[in-house]
Amino acid sequence: MIPAGTGLVGAKIRMRKILPGVFWLLALSMVAIAVATRFIDRYQGDGALQLSILKAPVRVTRDEQGIAYIHAESLDDAIRAQGWVTAQDRGFQLEFERYLSSGRQAAMLAPTDRRFYELYLEGVNAYIANQAGEHQFGFGLLGMTPSPWTLEDAMTLQIFLNWQSSVNLKAELLAQELSDRLGPARAAEIRQITINPDDGSGTGLEPLNPAVATTALDLRTDPAWFSTEPKAFEIGSNQWVMSGNRSTRGAPVLANDPHLDARTLPGIWHPVGLITPEFRAVGVAGPGIPGIAVGRTSHVTFGVTNAYADVIDLFIESEDPDRPGHYLEGDQSYPFEIIEETLRVRKRPGSSEFREVPLRIRLTHRGPVISDHGMGVADGKLIAMRWSAPEAMQADTGAFALFTAKSVDEARTAIGRSTAPYNYVTDGTDAWGGFIPWEQMPGQVNPARGWVGNANHRTVPGDYATPYSTYFAASWRYRRMLELLDGGQTLDAEDHWAYMRDTKNLMAVRVAPLMSAALKARPDTLELGELLAGWDYVDDPAAAAPAIFQSVSRHFAQRVFEDDLGPELTARYLGMYYAWHERLALLLDEDPARWEWGKVHTVTFFSPLVPGKSAADMLGGGTHPKEGSGETLNRATYKWNKPYEATTIASLRFVADLGDPDKVMGVLTGGASGRQFDPHLKDQTDAWLSGEPRYWWFSDAAIAEHTVSELMLQP
Repeated sequence: MIPAGTGLVGAKIRMRKILPGVFWLLALSMVAIAVATRFIDRYQGDGALQLSILKAPVRVTRDEQGIAYIHAESLDDAIRAQGWVTAQDRGFQLEFERYLSSGRQAAMLAPTDRRFYELYLEGVNAYIANQAGEHQFGFGLLGMTPSPWTLEDAMTLQIFLNWQSSVNLKAELLAQELSDRLGPARAAEIRQITINPDDGSGTGLEPLNPAVATTALDLRTDPAWFSTEPKAFEIGSNQWVMSGNRSTRGAPVLANDPHLDARTLPGIWHPVGLITPEFRAVGVAGPGIPGIAVGRTSHVTFGVTNAYADVIDLFIESEDPDRPGHYLEGDQSYPFEIIEETLRVRKRPGSSEFREVPLRIRLTHRGPVISDHGMGVADGKLIAMRWSAPEAMQADTGAFALFTAKSVDEARTAIGRSTAPYNYVTDGTDAWGGFIPWEQMPGQVNPARGWVGNANHRTVPGDYATPYSTYFAASWRYRRMLELLDGGQTLDAEDHWAYMRDTKNLMAVRVAPLMSAALKARPDTLELGELLAGWDYVDDPAAAAPAIFQSVSRHFAQRVFEDDLGPELTARYLGMYYAWHERLALLLDEDPARWEWGKVHTVTFFSPLVPGKSAADMLGGGTHPKEGSGETLNRATYKWNKPYEATTIASLRFVADLGDPDKVMGVLTGGASGRQFDPHLKDQTDAWLSGEPRYWWFSDAAIAEHTVSELMLQP
């Protein structure tokens, strides 16, 4: 996939450079337009419309939250209508994602998966072509007109999302820089510790994978490699499923909250119900992707997290000194394959004029040479990147098979066809020797303890025979799961919902007492130490102790590594270049007892049209205190150079109790609609913040009871 620059990307970059006053002028103008017209950015939700691609009438009902439930006579028509409704709700978001992912990608799909996508795109394109009067406000603001989607567009988006989930590139680059700076032996002393709490393996004292000698490269990476990398680098998630033997209704319960940067409204996920006489599904889909990604069907329920598999490897290549334009593999010289691209970038927001930016890519047998772009390496050396997903790609992706699976075994087989580095829970010389068969991947089926789950931690057992990964999340969140779920008690859906919002910090349980003792030993930090000593280790936004713990932790980490690594490499090692001095000084100038974690630790929900905090209160969802931290089940991590603005949060909270025939529990950071002035753009935000349960309807009776609008789509 070769990314192609686009107008929207250009517009976004330029908009960030506009002075704050211009932002506010634009924001006020948008609000004035909305007030003056009253009906701006609206769509038809009642009555009847013609949709010629259908084979039979389809009924689209919406509930109090604007969530669409599609009632069709066949699954084919349901998927067509899903595409149509997605374009109706999230047309601008669809176009935005296409711009971000656009490139050239052959659509290699088996007939079943191809039809799955084609049906969906029929609906998307029918809306684009026939409902021009309903196209969303953002198109006009940026001078854009949506164009029809192709199968290649949809597959490029799918692969782009897969790429965003392949998160170990940064770790690979840092590992090389650390080895160059410290030498392999000393670099190994600060390697990541990965622990599997279920079997006690991975204390960090023994290597997870055999060590591989590396060549010194004097690698120097442009900071842009880290500051511009996909938001999904920090993706995570919690998920678990509990046996019916431990559930109040006697049926399994699944809980899932994917952790993503979901601050841009309406959020990442599009909630939808698909109902036919033989099949039904309720959950969330990624706009541009048919079916559901997390949800409940007639037969199974499934959630997903990132497994942090090592799917990216970097290879040191050598240019052939005797043959320009060639590289060496052993004694054999090969020519680089050259790809020349021209990126078209919009000159300014709303402009129809573009500037052209050339891009030249050299390819080796293993993959593209990435050191040509913003890196410095030793003379004659290159770094090529190899990504497993394209090589493992199959025509049968398993997407339709998972969506329609009638049993856990069918779902597991379908998941085995995916090339994304995901964990699923369901119920009902180049050192590459091949790919691990899906049957041998780490996993559990019906464990005796009555539940199975993960939190991006190391799930690989100590005796696992195949190298898998050295990069996982810390074990704190999973250890908290063990505390909450291993007690043998019977739980209901509401219990699981509450557990997803748990803010007990087990890293603090281990570290804060040591920190407190050190602080109490000095008169000038005595009060800090006493506040930590009285802490219950809950990351409560109204408490002072979490703010003290996070601030001192950052200060301590900086001091530990900077003497050996230097400021620049330390900043990358810890996250980004550091800006903690001023923040720490500001906090220490105040009375520590008056600190509140929620005053400094916040989350902002903003509009994609005017991003950032400046216009968030007017056009987005505003800025709010945020409980939790990166170490709690209710996750809220922040970037090193922007303490303490939460970025990685629960993009969705979802609980499906298979013993409840009428509903599932779900809430988004925003809402069902992506229209700027629609009341359903952010009507779930308050519930997401407060923890209030929200419900999405599953049975015919429950859907009918909560229907507030009905639109008939006639063939």
